[in-house]
Amino acid sequence: MKIKESCAVGLFAFLGGISRYLIGLGFNASGGFPYGTLAVNLIGAFCLPFLMRYIIGHYHLNDQLALAIGTGFFGAFTTFSSFSVDALRLLQSHQLAAFGWYLGISLIGGVACSLLADYWAVKLLAKHGEAQVVK
Repeated sequence: MKIKESCAVGLFAFLGGISRYLIGLGFNASGGFPYGTLAVNLIGAFCLPFLMRYIIGHYHLNDQLALAIGTGFFGAFTTFSSFSVDALRLLQSHQLAAFGWYLGISLIGGVACSLLADYWAVKLLAKHGEAQVVK
């Protein structure tokens, strides 16, 4: 990877991490259900496929910018590690109902958000008479 691309990924990772932190501040109550992590992961599950299908196809983003936004921003914005720690914390504190809801909403909701984003992107591209691009 070139220096310029690495810097772009780093810049977008910084922005994604800051965005994740701010959303987490707005959603999470200490010791409670991990709404912040759930929110950023569902938002990311929608936005990344939409970006890859529609934004790149419609606006013809170059590969370097797509990499910077996809890997940098959304890589830092979403978080599997926090999801795992939050799920473990719920399980260890015997909050079994919350644990089940968190797993179900995260997994099924994440896939549903991705499918919805891709469906919407394909429809918008077809409306504009553009080819479907997946990178």
